[in-house]
Amino acid sequence: MKSTPLKVIVFFILTIQFCFGQTSQDSILSNNPLKTSLDSLVQRSAEHYLQSPITVDLSIGIITGDLAKQYHYHRGKGNLSRTNTIFGLGSIAKTFVGIMLAQAVIEKKVNLEDDIRKYLPGDYPNLQYKGHPVRLVDLANHTSALPSMSRNYDDKYLDSITKLPHKAFREFYRVYTADSLFRDMHNFVLDTVPGTKFRYNGNAMMVLIALLERVYHKPYNDLVTSYLTDQLGIKDTKPQLSAKDERRLIAGHDDRGKALPFIPDYGYRAAPSMFSTIGDMLKYASANLKNNHAAIALSHKITFIRPDGMRMGLGWMMDKQENGLSYLMHTGRDGCGFTALCYLYPERNTAIIILANDSSGQDRLAELKDTLLTNMLKLHNSNSFQTH
Repeated sequence: MKSTPLKVIVFFILTIQFCFGQTSQDSILSNNPLKTSLDSLVQRSAEHYLQSPITVDLSIGIITGDLAKQYHYHRGKGNLSRTNTIFGLGSIAKTFVGIMLAQAVIEKKVNLEDDIRKYLPGDYPNLQYKGHPVRLVDLANHTSALPSMSRNYDDKYLDSITKLPHKAFREFYRVYTADSLFRDMHNFVLDTVPGTKFRYNGNAMMVLIALLERVYHKPYNDLVTSYLTDQLGIKDTKPQLSAKDERRLIAGHDDRGKALPFIPDYGYRAAPSMFSTIGDMLKYASANLKNNHAAIALSHKITFIRPDGMRMGLGWMMDKQENGLSYLMHTGRDGCGFTALCYLYPERNTAIIILANDSSGQDRLAELKDTLLTNMLKLHNSNSFQTH
């Protein structure tokens, strides 16, 4: 039986403690100028999404051709989010890890086929299955055969963690370091040949981050933020927020609409974290659409094909819409009350990014994305993106 990632377990224990939030009758603020057909279709789609009583803030970024637009919505009391308002990205963080692995390959610091034990401290005879070692590429495409959690936690222990004071809860995540992870890895047991079976695995991504830190002799936070700033001009996207950054972080909400306290996972217990703004995510999407950075291009290369046809890159997932349009994507949901989505359609030079501070699920965001895409394609075919 598969174990559930720690942060997801803790999140769901937390959410059952709260009551319902705002009603669907709350007023909606927006920066949508309602001047073009694109503006109108985004407005209709967003208003439908915001009918849910648990949705408070919604930011939508769209790239189509040379046009890049962002739309912000807020329901109820409070202020409208802005281009530099920070949201949690959840598992979209894994695409950044994949690009950083690709950059290490470009710089000839590692090879995708390398046995991960080459970069570990000490001996790990357990990190192989019938003579087949875990490779770096296996960590990045979810085929490592590693356990999905670095440790197993019983329900009683997890329940006690959720009752910790805010400061102690933060400390619970922080004290589990890369060295803690390396010690626990001596107890990992593989159950299949690495590279042969897809099994979504945040723990494997944390192992990859720890190995990249050893390769570069630099904290991952510094490594990825330097790359994003220097190579892509992205300055507000990072795995760890300063106290100043946290003041721009919008409040996340549970699946009943109650605001959640921000408890960052800055340790190695669960899965990668990343925080960003709609402005930065538009830059990130544009860079991936243009595909003219060597590391980004390598992260898009197919490294595994799942039985359902989904192709895996380094962190990215790739497939086709029902209409045959190819895409790269990742979605995210975290324990701090955020849900996010990033879809790229290189054939149409189109991207859709959706950031929400609710926990209603990725299916709702996917439905919103599908509605937007379907209508955007109709507008594109009729050349109706311009002012009414």
